[in-house]
Amino acid sequence: MARYEVEWINPDAEQGPLFRIGKDVYERERPGSRLIWLRAHESYPHYVADRAARAFEACAERWGAPVIFVIDPNLKKPPAARFLFEWSRSTHASGGVEASFMVTTNTLTQIMGRLVLRVFTDGAMPFRAIQGYNAMNQHLDSLDLSCNRDGFKLKDTRAMVLQGEAPPTLMRSLLRRARRRLTGR
Repeated sequence: MARYEVEWINPDAEQGPLFRIGKDVYERERPGSRLIWLRAHESYPHYVADRAARAFEACAERWGAPVIFVIDPNLKKPPAARFLFEWSRSTHASGGVEASFMVTTNTLTQIMGRLVLRVFTDGAMPFRAIQGYNAMNQHLDSLDLSCNRDGFKLKDTRAMVLQGEAPPTLMRSLLRRARRRLTGR
């Protein structure tokens, strides 16, 4: 199997490992919930974003509800910018992921996490850095993590679009944000 292929471990797990990409194992953290937690070990090239997005969408379809995702990053290999941008854009557009969170463990990782999330995600998906495991778990406790939502259905996001309707690329998104900050619009 190629290094960055999605390897399903137990897609029907009530709790525990669901799938692997490279060295990273994505786990269903709480029994019967729609929460996927990743304790990251590595950073992926951009072309893996689509594979990862399809795995999240498969979980969402199986659970009948969009995924809530938590990443516990490895700061020695932070998420690759283009991967993170493409993954967040794709999974949010399809409805496969409702929101994402990054666990940070000190002031430096909190600042870095906020910077990464502001600059390298497409801005549509709610993606927030939360300081510490206790705060993260308290926040997750406040969310409805139940599965089997009435009327849940993924949106087909792989249809051909005209150039004017195409989602922004990472560079175009960064330039647009910079222009808005400079002009105040």
